[in-house]
Amino acid sequence: MQKPPNKPIHIWPECPECIMGMVEDSISMTDEGAGSSGEDIHSLAEGILDESLENQCSSPAASNRIIRELKRLSGISDPYFLFKKRELKQAREIYGKMEGAMGKDLRSCASLAVLGNSLDFFTHPEKTLSSLPEMIEAGISFYYDDIARLEHFLSSSPGLVLYLSDNAGEIFFDIPLFRFIRERAKKAVLVVKGGPSLNDLTRAEIKSENLESEFKNIADTGTDGVGIDWDHVSTDFKDLYRSADLVISKGMANFETLYTGPVKELSTDVFFLLKAKCGPISSYLKAPPGSYCAIWREGNLLRDRV
Repeated sequence: MQKPPNKPIHIWPECPECIMGMVEDSISMTDEGAGSSGEDIHSLAEGILDESLENQCSSPAASNRIIRELKRLSGISDPYFLFKKRELKQAREIYGKMEGAMGKDLRSCASLAVLGNSLDFFTHPEKTLSSLPEMIEAGISFYYDDIARLEHFLSSSPGLVLYLSDNAGEIFFDIPLFRFIRERAKKAVLVVKGGPSLNDLTRAEIKSENLESEFKNIADTGTDGVGIDWDHVSTDFKDLYRSADLVISKGMANFETLYTGPVKELSTDVFFLLKAKCGPISSYLKAPPGSYCAIWREGNLLRDRV
């Protein structure tokens, strides 16, 4: 199947409604002890979105500006702290029930990881989590399916593989896939956010869930942005990224900021694992809404432009 077009991913007209929903959720989490009113934050967010649409910024870029302003105005550095705590508790319980029932092959591990990405912790998390065992048993179909390509790559004992995490609760469902990679690559590194960003995974959650022994090699982006915020990531992260033989990218925000972007950073092969949760991403991928995607993007296709 032909891959999605390699064209810039800008904010779509549908994105502001979703982003403003995120703003409302964030405001509700910062009400207690907030240093600024919800009206101030709401107005500022609308201004950033108008500017982002005019300048054709990406949705993650707009979201990052809003999130940082919200934290600054509210005086709360991690608005989603309690939300992530509940999310992790629910995810751990479900993973514990199904851990021994799933296969150990790469397809089973990748299926569990992408199902973890499909979870919506913002609406009915208990319902979505409880449905996972049934979904695993039924098996899932990938609209774009490059898992065989990944398996062939891992069979060659590659050097460095980076695993870019997404939401905090997903990390339990990433464990089998990370183990599979770790057992075959010379080095596997889990990459987390460098600071709180919505409900994304940071070092703090790895520590609070006692997962250091599972993920012995951990790096962070050096910044708090959703996706990969190339304007703010650390030099250490850029150097690590460029030295990797492969990057495993989880979720839509990572896809939006990695599939196209700064050419020098994109010269590494990337394996994207995500669910197309929204209309704009489905349209970009030319895939039905709700599709599961396992996409290998060759970095060398971009190296001539470096």
